[in-house]
Amino acid sequence: MDNQLDVLKALRQTRHDWLNVMQLIKGNLALKRYDRIEEIIEQVTQQSICESKISEIQATSVVYFLLTYNWFSSKMKLEIDVAGDVFSLKKDEVRMLRLCEQITEKLSERSSIESENHLLITFLFGDNECKITFDFQGALQSEEKDWLEIVNEWEPDIELVALDHSECVLVARFMRS
Repeated sequence: MDNQLDVLKALRQTRHDWLNVMQLIKGNLALKRYDRIEEIIEQVTQQSICESKISEIQATSVVYFLLTYNWFSSKMKLEIDVAGDVFSLKKDEVRMLRLCEQITEKLSERSSIESENHLLITFLFGDNECKITFDFQGALQSEEKDWLEIVNEWEPDIELVALDHSECVLVARFMRS
C-alpha cells in the first residue's frame, strides 16, 4: 500500500510542477514575451535530460533523494546537472547518499529562510572518476569550522573549495569501479 501511495504522491507532485510550467508559459504568452517562453521550454528540457541522465548512475536511493528533494524542502532549491559519459555509481550508493544528506542538511540548517537559496549539484563524469560539485548560492551563516567534521570524515574524497556568507562549494570524488 505504501508503494501505491508513493506513486500517487509522485504523480500529484509531477502534475503540480507541470501546471506551474504551463502557468509560466501562459503568462508570458499573454504578455507576448516569446523569448521568455523559449527560455522556459529550454530550462524544462535541460532539467528533464539531467533527470534522465542521473537515473543512469544506478544508485536508486541517491537518485530518489535528489529528484524528490524539492518536494520536501522549501528552504533551498536543489538543481542537478550531469556532464560526461555516465557510469554506474552503485558500489558507492550508501556513502553517496549519506554525503548528499549531510551536505544538504548542513546547508539547510545554516541558510537563511529570508533569502532565496539555491544548491546546484553537478555530476561530472570523467574516464575513471565522477566529480560531484555542491555549489550553494544564497544567504549562509556558516564558518569553515562548521564543515570540518564532514571534510575530515570524508577526506581525501571531499574538499571545501569556497566558503563565505553567500557561497559554499564542496567537491567530492567517487572512483569508477
